[in-house]
Amino acid sequence: MSPRCWRIGAIADPIALNQAAEWHERMRDAPEPAVQRSFAAWIAADATHQAAYDQVCKAHGRVASLAQEPALLALRQEALARATLVPPRLRFRKRSVAAGLFLFATAAPLAAWTIGRWLLVPAPAPFEESFRTAIGQQADVTLPDGSTVRLDTNSRLHVVFTGKQREVSLDGQGWFDVKAADRPFVIKAADRVLAAGPGSFDVRTDPGQVRAYSASGTLSLASGSSSIALGDGKLLTVRGEEASIRRLDRPASFTGWRDGMLLFNDVPLAAAVGELNRYRRQPIGIADANAGALRISGSFRTTETPAFTDALKQGFPVRVIQKQGAGAVIASR
Repeated sequence: MSPRCWRIGAIADPIALNQAAEWHERMRDAPEPAVQRSFAAWIAADATHQAAYDQVCKAHGRVASLAQEPALLALRQEALARATLVPPRLRFRKRSVAAGLFLFATAAPLAAWTIGRWLLVPAPAPFEESFRTAIGQQADVTLPDGSTVRLDTNSRLHVVFTGKQREVSLDGQGWFDVKAADRPFVIKAADRVLAAGPGSFDVRTDPGQVRAYSASGTLSLASGSSSIALGDGKLLTVRGEEASIRRLDRPASFTGWRDGMLLFNDVPLAAAVGELNRYRRQPIGIADANAGALRISGSFRTTETPAFTDALKQGFPVRVIQKQGAGAVIASR
């Protein structure tokens, strides 16, 4: 009888695995007819024996595919040495199943223990790592699945990948390029949970607010028993229990930071200064409410504060007060 290796199901009983490992060694090299008949009797004696033998076959296949791995080579040499040292008196002399069971119970070789180790190797530990950018800094992060995240200034990203889910937690702002995979990709932003399909997304958290923009692909917000899907070119804004979606006619007003640009379109001066201050260790101050309420439009580099303050002095009724070691203060005239 020639040994059969079928598809593997659940891990078999350890005792049966020990026996199956011994049988696998004996059946590899054209055994004598008496050994073949004993093997057939062992297979027929219990339904778990065939399953155990199948698992041993699969384990040997794995070892063959990784034959050059140093750790596996060492285990293989150890197992072969142990099998060689089995005393002749422990070899099969009878055809009965009882004699075979006695052999396995009293002299299971190290090879069987080794096979058990290969079969019972635990699943790889989850990938977990944290990343952070300082004020004024941006950084690119490549995730284990090939997805990438560009973090904006003063942002934090915590990554946990398991066999069931890809999950990231964001505090700040990040541009996500998500790759397709057989596991869902979840973005936790503040207290919100976003499910991302393959595509590109810009997500930002602020006190009391989460915003997410879809450049391509589908992004969904879980909301109670329902969800809100965000399509291409749409911006989702969530404040408390309220959520709104609108199309961005000028996406750079939200995503321009990737190129080091901030685009303002008729926004209060206080809001524009707040955006610039995200990139500054010495923030610009607003001296009074009248100055903060002025409306401003234009594009400015995150690193060029003098250009911003110079434009204000030329086009608005304000004065810029430079304070030594403390940045600038904008006041109305």
